[in-house]
Amino acid sequence: MEIPRLSDGLILPMEKAACRNALVSVRLPNMFVLFLSEKPATNTYYETVKQESELWIARICAFSDRTRRTITNCDFSYFCSIVVPDASPLELQTICDWGNWVFPFDDMFDNGGLKDDPIQAQQLVNSLLNGMQDNGTVSDDNEEHPLVQVHNSVWRRLAKVSPVGVRRRFAKAMRDYCNGAIEQVHSCSRGEYPTLDEMLALRRQSAGVSPLFALVEYGHKLHIPDSVFETRSIKEIERIGIDLVLLQNDILSYCKEEKEGVTHNMVAICRRAGMPAQMAFDHIGGMLLSRYHDWYLALADLPSWGECIDSEVQQYIRGVQNVVKANLHWSFRSGRYFGKANEEVRKTGIVTVQPQSADVELSIL
Repeated sequence: MEIPRLSDGLILPMEKAACRNALVSVRLPNMFVLFLSEKPATNTYYETVKQESELWIARICAFSDRTRRTITNCDFSYFCSIVVPDASPLELQTICDWGNWVFPFDDMFDNGGLKDDPIQAQQLVNSLLNGMQDNGTVSDDNEEHPLVQVHNSVWRRLAKVSPVGVRRRFAKAMRDYCNGAIEQVHSCSRGEYPTLDEMLALRRQSAGVSPLFALVEYGHKLHIPDSVFETRSIKEIERIGIDLVLLQNDILSYCKEEKEGVTHNMVAICRRAGMPAQMAFDHIGGMLLSRYHDWYLALADLPSWGECIDSEVQQYIRGVQNVVKANLHWSFRSGRYFGKANEEVRKTGIVTVQPQSADVELSIL
C-alpha cells in the first residue's frame, strides 16, 4: 500500500485491525516508559488552588453551570501541580489560571465559533497580544473579551515579579501559539489538509506547550541567563519536549476529535493518507520513540555553566520533563478524552475508532 506525503521516520509494520459493531479496535502505543514510567510528584497546594482558580475564572467569564463542570472535570490544575511541584500557592494559582484559561480559549479555534472564521479569530488574538507589553504593563481591558481579561491578569502577575528574560520568553511563546492558532484557522477555512511534517511544524506553535516552559521559570523563581536558552542543546530539549506532548496529545485525543470532526490531528493525517487505523497509531508511536532517543542525546550534549547556573538549568530541564509527564498522567485522569472509560483505557490500552476504507480493505484480507 502506498502512503503518500508522509515522512518523519519509517512506517511501522501493519497489523490487522479487529472490527466489532462497525468500529475498529486499536491498541494505543505504550507511553508510560522511561522517565514517564515514574509516578509524578504533585504540588502540596493543588486541592486548595484548584478550587480558587476555577471559581475565579468562572466569575470573570460568567461561565454557565455546564462550562463550570467542564472546567472542573478537565482538572488542568492537576496538570499544573505536576509541572511546578515546588511552587508557592501564589505562583501555582497564576499557572493554574493560565491552564484553566487555555482550554476554553483553544477550543474556540479547534471546534468552536472561530475554527473557520479567520477575521474574528485574528481580532481576538490581536486583542490578547496587545495586552502584553515588553515593559510588563497591561492595557486597560474593561471592554475586552472575558478570556482576554483573564489572560491580562495572568500576564500582570507574571510580569510584576519576573526578570525581563522570562517576560520576553513567555510573550514570544504566546505570540507563536496565537500565530499557530490563526494559521490553523486559515487552513481549516480553506479546506486544506497539511502533510505530516507541515502539521508537526504548525502544531509546535498551536499546541500551546512552550508558554508552559516560561511558566516553569516563573513558578520556581529561576534566574537563568538568557544566553543559556540560545545553546543548541537547550533548544533541542525544548523542541523534543513540545513534540512529546503534541504526539501524546494527538494519540490520546484522536477518539474525541474524530467525533468532533477535528482534522488537525496527526493520527487523522496518517489515516487520511491511506493507513489503516492501527498502522496510523503505530506510526505516531514510532515518532514518540525517536523523540525519547533524541532526548537523551540532547542531555548528553548539555554544556556546563558552573555550579549555580547548572543547578537552575537542571531545574528547568526537570520542568520541561514535568510538562511531558503532566500531559500523559493528566490525560488519563481528566475526563476530557476518555470520560468514564479512563481506567479501562489505561489498563487495556484499547480504544475504538470509526472505520475508514483502509480498515475495511484490511478486514477482508
